[in-house]
Amino acid sequence: MKKLNTLLLSALLLIPFSASAQLFDAIRGHVQDLKVRFDDHQKIEGDIIKRGQIDKNAKGQDLIHNSSGEWLLVKVGDQLFLQSSEDFRSSPGPDYHIYISSKSAIKDNDEFSAQQIEVSRVKKPNGAAFYLLKTQNPEDINSMLIWCKQFKEYIGSADLRPVK
Repeated sequence: MKKLNTLLLSALLLIPFSASAQLFDAIRGHVQDLKVRFDDHQKIEGDIIKRGQIDKNAKGQDLIHNSSGEWLLVKVGDQLFLQSSEDFRSSPGPDYHIYISSKSAIKDNDEFSAQQIEVSRVKKPNGAAFYLLKTQNPEDINSMLIWCKQFKEYIGSADLRPVK
């Protein structure tokens, strides 16, 4: 093990500082991602007002960058929450963030824009977790997006439709 650590350290010394810092950030992010995958599901009780499935056929999904599962818009009192379902799954990643938009869901990297409003870092990349939204207006949320902020990569998105 000591030999491996020495070899890794030697290799990192050959990489320019900015690149090695980004590499360390990516490694740290992946370790955190793996730790929280096994945490208990986190659910919020309230009125489900919109729901949608991640589009597994979106152009931006590939073998390395992908996700699946259902997402809900939940109202509790006068607050709105975005909730992933227990069936939510995403590929491992270092820096996944949740975004919402009043527009339709984007489907690839080149569609990302200022219309995507950041909500939070992904709390649980597999299973149920909820995220408090700043807006109280359900019309402000018509889609959600999972985006790897560090590498600017599309991971998945869903259009959220009103529940009847």
